[in-house]
Amino acid sequence: MPTLQFSRAAMKQAQVSRGVSRKELAARLGRSVSLVNHWLYGVKSPDLISIGRLADALGVEYTELIERVEVTK
Repeated sequence: MPTLQFSRAAMKQAQVSRGVSRKELAARLGRSVSLVNHWLYGVKSPDLISIGRLADALGVEYTELIERVEVTK
């Protein structure tokens, strides 16, 4: 069954391709660098509102930060 989840790889790709440091990204979001690191390393996942803000801060569509994955039971 397919489901949608936050894509850490897409976040990292957008961050690197736009030359945005983690510190700068955190400042744009009004969040801590620690939280940005948690998102990048999969310790935590951002909620939908944060994904939208993250997309805005990186200059991408929010759909670029979401991936479809198959869940098996």
